[in-house]
Amino acid sequence: MSEKVKRGRPRKADSIISLEEASSVYHVSLLAQTTCVIGILAIAVLAIYEHSFTVPIEVLVGITLFIMAFNNYKLFKRKGMTIVYVIIGLISFIVGIMGYFK
Repeated sequence: MSEKVKRGRPRKADSIISLEEASSVYHVSLLAQTTCVIGILAIAVLAIYEHSFTVPIEVLVGITLFIMAFNNYKLFKRKGMTIVYVIIGLISFIVGIMGYFK
């Protein structure tokens, strides 16, 4: 073992996950993103006829953008747009929650 590895910070066994566990987390996050997008599309069709469905769309868009930020940061390793996704998701989520209480 090289000196660099020996001098490194000791790792706890609990913090190390296997490749299979990591890929299952990423599969779940992509599935959650897909499910949210399909939900947005379904509720958007309902919102055409009943305008009270706009609040759930805004909240669901916020949640979708948070999931997209996670996928962008962890899975695709593109850190530039992650901040934009989080900011827009937070704005959308807050506007949706405020619309609920009106």
